Amino acid sequence: MKIGINLIQYTDVQGIEVFAKNLLLSLTRQGASHEFIFFVNQESAKIFNIKADNVKIVVKNFKKLSKLNLISYQQFGLIRDLKKEKINLLYCPSTAAPIFYKNKIITIHDCASLRFKDEAGLISGLYLKLIYFSAKYFSLKVITVSNFAKQEIISLLKIPPEKIVVIFEGAPFLIGVDEKKSALALRKFELINKKYFFYVGNLRPRKNIPKLLEAWAYFISLHKDYFLVIAGKNNKQIDEAPYLKDNVIFTGVISEEEKTVLYKNSLSLVFPSLYEGFGLPVLEAQSLGIPVITSDISSLPEVAGDGAIFVDPCDYKSISLGLEKIVNSSFLKTELISAGYQNLARFSWDKSALLLLAFINNSEKYDF
Repeated sequence: MKIGINLIQYTDVQGIEVFAKNLLLSLTRQGASHEFIFFVNQESAKIFNIKADNVKIVVKNFKKLSKLNLISYQQFGLIRDLKKEKINLLYCPSTAAPIFYKNKIITIHDCASLRFKDEAGLISGLYLKLIYFSAKYFSLKVITVSNFAKQEIISLLKIPPEKIVVIFEGAPFLIGVDEKKSALALRKFELINKKYFFYVGNLRPRKNIPKLLEAWAYFISLHKDYFLVIAGKNNKQIDEAPYLKDNVIFTGVISEEEKTVLYKNSLSLVFPSLYEGFGLPVLEAQSLGIPVITSDISSLPEVAGDGAIFVDPCDYKSISLGLEKIVNSSFLKTELISAGYQNLARFSWDKSALLLLAFINNSEKYDF
């Protein structure tokens, strides 16, 4: 079978791209009897440079990688290329998909745009509604990444439960870093010999950074010698928050190597998000033996298992208490690290790929 993979809309590496690449690495390896055709732009060609005998990469070069150009091609030009390559089935690792193409599996990671008004602008919101319509009426299956996300899709999009398949994300593969590079990264962010907590991710409102900073202001009034490191694209409104203290370091966007270093040298990941379809940073921290402080809502308890301190993300004192537990109990930290490693055994990209492959193999019964 010829399986198309829609990678045309990606231009940099964020959570969805990490999900897609890891899943495809396993899927193409285990689906050796199938041919996989990756449809990419000039930037996503670099991200998804998977080399295998059963992988063909079709590159569409754009003069300008604007959202409008990418969406226009995806809705019109991609359909022509799918026919040209005689594709039997199209897999879309996110909601980026040709709306009226029926022979597709689409992935919905969460319904944040429906829960949070500021998650998408007016035009983006309208486009997403069309995509959700497409998922409901013009797709063979809907993939999602947690049971929480599945319930959101059922509740908000009214997609029948039997059409939705939960495929967890796998344990992450983080780049190894030697001592020399580690020291350089710590020096770059002025963290040599500093005790710090670590947040990594984007700074959208649902990530709850203002409440984290409020909790930090309370915590640091009692513990002067600690720092909070926030990694992600800077947000001017957050930078100017009145309760921001000197013990907060905004790194901006970091490399994969820098991310590994900042995880491994931290006291704990602190991830008090208001809403996550999955929450990959939890598994990233656990994979490196780093304790986790995270929210007691959305998918985060489902993903973290017993390997986390759970806090109320709406209560700054609850978040601050989570920080207190880390600095006051080395025994608790040891327990969390052990539980984190055990929790990781539940997640595997190979298991996830096998689930997707099972449906792909079964899809031959559909009349294409």
